[in-house]
Amino acid sequence: MVVFWPRCDPVIAIQVFSTIALTPNLTSMFHYDFNAGSFAQFGNPTEVPHIDHRTERTDFRDMSHLAIRQRLDAENFKDDFILVDEHTQQSHAIWWIVSTQDSKDLYDGYDHIEYPGENETLWQSHILIQDFAYEYDSIAAGVTFLPDIIPRWNIHVPYDPHDPQEPPFTEGIDYAHQRSALPGPAGVYAAFSEIIYTNNWTICQWQTTPWCIALTREAAELSGLLSPEMLSRAAGRSVWSPWSHWGVPYHRPPRPGDEIQLRADYDWDSPRWPPPGTVGPFPGPTGPPRLARGTRFRQQCLSRKLKKPGLPSPTVATSR
Repeated sequence: MVVFWPRCDPVIAIQVFSTIALTPNLTSMFHYDFNAGSFAQFGNPTEVPHIDHRTERTDFRDMSHLAIRQRLDAENFKDDFILVDEHTQQSHAIWWIVSTQDSKDLYDGYDHIEYPGENETLWQSHILIQDFAYEYDSIAAGVTFLPDIIPRWNIHVPYDPHDPQEPPFTEGIDYAHQRSALPGPAGVYAAFSEIIYTNNWTICQWQTTPWCIALTREAAELSGLLSPEMLSRAAGRSVWSPWSHWGVPYHRPPRPGDEIQLRADYDWDSPRWPPPGTVGPFPGPTGPPRLARGTRFRQQCLSRKLKKPGLPSPTVATSR
């Protein structure tokens, strides 16, 4: 049976603050959008929003975002955070407020507008919840750096900290239904009987290896994944993996007894996964432990190197 690679800990979590009381409708909408953008239905969301006793801050309601940032700094909360406000329910957008140190680093390098009475410039982004959930994984991992998002998120330079940033930034993707927004493929171990392989050049040229491997249709269907035989449902994505060991290509086909590790795309139509916008159970490991035992994949972090530790295990949130 196919065995999924283990999840990495800690999970990337971001604190949420809210300037208004959290209603069931607001919380439900926020959960749905964040889960959709982080592909939580596949059981391994890229990050999670953190709601706890600190989330509702109605004392923030009439404060500027800079004043909120300074208040939280004084309370020794230094990290970036999500801010939900009275417009979030209708707009499906939040403000992402970066740390004071990140703000200083940015305004030292970018043209910005300074306002009298403000001794620092706050960098913030107004963005749809689904887009933020999708984008934040690479930001927290240090793959996407703050300066990279300035042109991409349509933030004008010189930067104006009072700009309402309307409309909120979006990639224009419906993460709950548009298959081109598929998450990264699942990493799995498989037995020799659960794979097919080829040295067809038209396939393997994209993998830059002499041999390529993929799951059989039966193994893929049992695991909620895609095989080449199901390619018509794969929205054109490749479901083949390079046959290699830690980046070193094999120059022979797989054999019985080989440790076989590969990636496979999720099958959105599989009954194994709940609907988008919900959190599915982590899919594995589901097979014999011996397949994972003794392999370096047990020590490999599959998520990413975190810029900072994640917060405690979470559920979703809202705030401004």
